[in-house]
Amino acid sequence: MQRKMHEPTYKRFITGPIRRFDERNNGFSRSDRGEIQSLSKALEHGLTTKSVKNVPGHTREDYALNLAARTIDTIIRKMAYSRESLSRRWEIPGDGMLANDASEMTEKVKRVARWFGASLVGICEVNPLWIYSHWGEHNAKWIPEFSPGDPVELPEEYRYAAVIAIEMEHDDVKRSPAVCPSIDLGYSKMAFVASSVAEFIRLLGYKAIPSGNDMALNIPLAVDAGLGELGRNGILITEKYGPRVRLCKVFTDLPLVPDKPVDLGVQHFCETCGLCAKYCPGQAIPKGERTDQPVDKSNNTGLLKWPVNTERCLTWWYRSGTGCAVCIRACPWNKPPGILHNFVRAVNKRTSIFDWLFIKGDEWMGYGKQVLNET
Repeated sequence: MQRKMHEPTYKRFITGPIRRFDERNNGFSRSDRGEIQSLSKALEHGLTTKSVKNVPGHTREDYALNLAARTIDTIIRKMAYSRESLSRRWEIPGDGMLANDASEMTEKVKRVARWFGASLVGICEVNPLWIYSHWGEHNAKWIPEFSPGDPVELPEEYRYAAVIAIEMEHDDVKRSPAVCPSIDLGYSKMAFVASSVAEFIRLLGYKAIPSGNDMALNIPLAVDAGLGELGRNGILITEKYGPRVRLCKVFTDLPLVPDKPVDLGVQHFCETCGLCAKYCPGQAIPKGERTDQPVDKSNNTGLLKWPVNTERCLTWWYRSGTGCAVCIRACPWNKPPGILHNFVRAVNKRTSIFDWLFIKGDEWMGYGKQVLNET
């Protein structure tokens, strides 16, 4: 059983005002402007320097599967994340069907999301602080209505968000920093699941906006929706999959019942662990204590955390010739369900006494080491 909380664990670490983040300062938007290295250049670098030499984990076949896995996302993203209904088969009534039982409707939306392919789904009330202040270059190009620098505005009636997690394959992530096609497959699944859930809600007569990495910060929304906690590696740690998920969401005016945030023991575990920082090839994850001071313009202030150095991270991506998931691979939470791993998770929720033992055991067993499985 998860420990349900009245407040998310990040509230313990608020030190001052939190401002809405400008997506133009996101690492990918900065890379699109040429300020730092970009993923597209990383892939080009890998294809022209590593695949031609048949480097293990970076072969032509590896890159072909990786790029093919992104096909649906690449082709349909401009339509999938549309603000308008995609269905034209019949006239949709203007008023939504009566949702007298918000609890029942919440379970239906979750069931539909899982049916479409969601690994996890949670509901939260939308905190306006998590909405980007302005559109950045990286995502504005996919949403025809907006340009970089336009204010991001979410109408007040969109009170709720269904936050969706898509699992990335465990054996595939173990390949990192080699090519990991399940990461890009996750983006294709995000586009399909989020757009399908949004269309289901629209066909009930309500408003819905599907969203991938645009419009808002996914991780705090996911924390508020009870899917997990923020980890040292700067990403969401879930109970079932650890950090091995991709996130998307659907904003809606459909009355839903928010989930309670959870305490999985991630905060005290990350304080002791630091394996993601130890094995980060770009040295982008801090090894010390939390700080509320940014290390570059891609960080925000007002919260004690371990700020990831985006410039170092993306520079390593370029050198490696692909995206990187070593911090996910090395994380002790990145385990498939099993008797031993489930036991460790259960203990973590109750005490920090054994954190050091679990971490040493994880290294001794070699769980976080790279394994070049075939893609």
